[in-house]
Amino acid sequence: MIFPVRFFLSILCLGPLVLQAAPKVKTRSAAGKPNVLFIIADDLKDYVGWMGGHPQALTPNMDRLAKMGMRFTNAHCNYALCNPSRTSLLTGLQPASSGVFGNEQDWRRSLQVAGKATLPEHFKAMGFATAAGGKIFHANHGGPEGRLAGWHGGRRGFEQDAAWDTRFPEPGVQIPDLPVHTGQNFNGMNIWHWDWGQIDLPDELTDDGAVTTWAADFLKQKAKKPFFLSVGLYRPHSPWYVPQKYFDLFPLDSIQLPEVKEGDLDDVPEFARSHNKPGSHHEKILKGNQWKEAVRAYLASVAFCDAMLGRVLDGLASGPNAENTIVVFTSDHGWYLGEKNLWHKGKLWEETTRVPLTIYAPGLTKEDTVSDQPVSLVDLYPTLCDLVKVAKPEHLDGHSLLPLLKDPSGKSEGPAITTMGGGDRASYAARSDRWRYIRYADGSEELYDHQADPHEWTNVAGDSAHASLKQELAAFFPKEFKSASRPAKEVGNTPSDDGSAHLKLQIGDELSAEESPNIQGRGLFVDAVFDYSPRVDADSSLVSQGNGQMGWALHLVAGKPTLSIFQDGKVTSITGDGLVEGTCNVRAMIDADGLMSLAVPGRSEVLGVTPFANGFPTQPTQGLGAGISFGPLSVAEFPNSTPWDGRVYRLRVTVMPPKETVAKPGN
Repeated sequence: MIFPVRFFLSILCLGPLVLQAAPKVKTRSAAGKPNVLFIIADDLKDYVGWMGGHPQALTPNMDRLAKMGMRFTNAHCNYALCNPSRTSLLTGLQPASSGVFGNEQDWRRSLQVAGKATLPEHFKAMGFATAAGGKIFHANHGGPEGRLAGWHGGRRGFEQDAAWDTRFPEPGVQIPDLPVHTGQNFNGMNIWHWDWGQIDLPDELTDDGAVTTWAADFLKQKAKKPFFLSVGLYRPHSPWYVPQKYFDLFPLDSIQLPEVKEGDLDDVPEFARSHNKPGSHHEKILKGNQWKEAVRAYLASVAFCDAMLGRVLDGLASGPNAENTIVVFTSDHGWYLGEKNLWHKGKLWEETTRVPLTIYAPGLTKEDTVSDQPVSLVDLYPTLCDLVKVAKPEHLDGHSLLPLLKDPSGKSEGPAITTMGGGDRASYAARSDRWRYIRYADGSEELYDHQADPHEWTNVAGDSAHASLKQELAAFFPKEFKSASRPAKEVGNTPSDDGSAHLKLQIGDELSAEESPNIQGRGLFVDAVFDYSPRVDADSSLVSQGNGQMGWALHLVAGKPTLSIFQDGKVTSITGDGLVEGTCNVRAMIDADGLMSLAVPGRSEVLGVTPFANGFPTQPTQGLGAGISFGPLSVAEFPNSTPWDGRVYRLRVTVMPPKETVAKPGN
């Protein structure tokens, strides 16, 4: 054979973690400009007093802030999932412009985002002191172990370290460790991330309590220069673990369920009904007779979120910054509590796209003003630039809301656009002041008249009288969905004369099944040089191809390099010794003679037998990805898989030529 079975795999630890450099922007002085206090809740739907989404919602502080300035009754997210929604808001790009549409997709690796300043990064460049506490970019509770890095990024998440001068709870961490980790199964449903129950803790010892205590203290101090302070409130994100007193506000026997219609999904396209199947969350809730319990837990979590907001507002009011601080409060998206037989988030209906949005700008907004015009979260970036009178970056997709803040009777520049899916599977919704028009990727449609049908119960898309209306609204949909990854031709997959293929990958590259290298009947060789940080990379993937039926991955498990092969739902792995923090070089091989190899020089060299001989027996039906989480790694076996966080200097995959074409010695 040309390729040896045993090879030398070196791991050289040379230095500390190197963080991705921020784009260079000329810094300006922010002297004399107002401060910005940006507050974002998580999964907060219209169960807010002033929004009228539920008659029992108790939100005195959200209502108090709304009356201080302008409230937008028709505000919508640009994607009804956390990561793409926050990415859109903070980059100023629609999902179709950034290419970011999944919760596991690291927005920092997007080719479309690269070189474009995020909202806090821009304000920092403009001379503002930037500070953040809690979840701003995508992150989550860290699972049952409260991990810093894990599924969906963990408590660090897809943080942008360069955006902040000050970070709470500490640099590189977004969410404080939850005092009660998820997975307690208080509700008996055995869904570790979707649980609810009372916890015996005072507010200040909760994760949000710690964040708001810090934020209130920050606001009570006299600032040396104008600041941009971001505060992320994790509730009402699940698990709905909040102190007992918030549950006590809502006696179970008094809970009112959301208004739903029997057969509501009968007139919606099949494309929109993928969730409505046996074993769905809604079916489990009904069988367990827990609908009221779930609504109660959500209302309790909203009330807790409101109390945390109150702590921040009180800190602002009692400090020296109250008269010169713009306040924005919103949520990343809404939530379903049984409407459309749906729970959680996603889809393109009102319950999950509509969000609270209030803006208070001293000296500009008038008290207790209202706009019912369609606006979206992507509009906040240009709005805040205009409010503090700094230049807007050229890449922004949104429209400034400054004209509406000055004149509440004004009109928006168009409908609010929300996306679902990505690429050629992208679907869109346009929400005007009266209508919601949805066009799915397969061409099917929904249309709702909110004057006559505020619950979106009657789909009138098939009425020919609305043809011109649909065409008018569809004109605002993106014309293309850009890819976050490089095109396949830049990755390299052109076979050499001997039939081998050589890929030079970057983290974030993703190839479709059709674009991925042909590995049937072949082996492969991987060479990677990367910075390793045990805090964030211990369970990350470097490169993978395929799925659990046929695929492979070079990844880390608890800090140990691991080479895994997947066939028919079974995994065959070999694992080396744990890595040492710093810059490392790893090489791995799966040959065409049924052997796989992985080694750490001086400590271990591991050989293994593949589950097949003569190379991969079939071509994987799913593509190749660099630095993405999961891929062929199952959630059950690798629950903490996370995208690669650190810098990768070299990531090359060589696919060997078919075995029968390999020259024999002496020929």
